[in-house]
Amino acid sequence: MKNECQQCGKTLLGRTDKKFCSVACKNAFNFAKRKATRNAVKEIDSYLHRNREILATLMGDSKKEILDRAVLARARFRWEYMTGIYKNKQGKWYHIVYDYAWMEFTDQSVLIVRKS
Repeated sequence: MKNECQQCGKTLLGRTDKKFCSVACKNAFNFAKRKATRNAVKEIDSYLHRNREILATLMGDSKKEILDRAVLARARFRWEYMTGIYKNKQGKWYHIVYDYAWMEFTDQSVLIVRKS
């Protein structure tokens, strides 16, 4: 069985567990891997900041608002992106995006609060 370089595909000589033909190939492979991860994190971070911006715009100076879920949907709020989840003493779940949190009700309304 011949091993090939994970970066360029050249046949490897030497140890059986060798993965790269040179330090340059190893560095190029790892750089590309880090770049892909960095791009994914950047995309998620932009969704989180956009969600926070939407909540800040809709809230204005208010500390607590109840809005229709459709209002957030029209603003293209991404429900699946949050920075945390919190369960209060009454057993209700809040979804957190930085300094804002929201709790969904069954009647299509959403409570939004700003943490102080």
